Amino acid sequence: MKLTADMVLQIAMELERRGRIFYESLAIGCGNGRISALAAALAKAELDHLETFTRMWERLPESMRGPNLTDEELMTAADRVRRMVLPRPSVVSETVIASNLAKALDMAIVMEADSVAFYAEAAAGLDGIDADVIAAIVAEEREHLVMLQEVRNLCAAVFPE
Repeated sequence: MKLTADMVLQIAMELERRGRIFYESLAIGCGNGRISALAAALAKAELDHLETFTRMWERLPESMRGPNLTDEELMTAADRVRRMVLPRPSVVSETVIASNLAKALDMAIVMEADSVAFYAEAAAGLDGIDADVIAAIVAEEREHLVMLQEVRNLCAAVFPE
């Protein structure tokens, strides 16, 4: 199935919702103040992305907005993303148990990098507004990835392992 800007934006908005829930859960359940603060900031960034992607969707020409994806379509996309983007539960558990800020940052970096790869793959073969919208999503995710990498580098300099 060829994805459109409308479909990818709907998927992106759902992913940001799930990412926010993931980071909020990590913030609440990790028991480490630094990781909790980082996870809370990442949850806020996911909310910011959700708002950005919602505005992008609202700016699509009416003719390019199809019906909302069904729950089944969103679940299928979410399952694919879960396999491609979200960390395995064992990785999350290991990070939380170790209370290791660097590992938490590394986990977030991998999630963002995998997210960029997911959207780049979705853009393959698209053109026009569809390609432009997905390129904007990729740019937004890359910006978040670079920010996380900079924080990770700063963390390594301040708290050498």
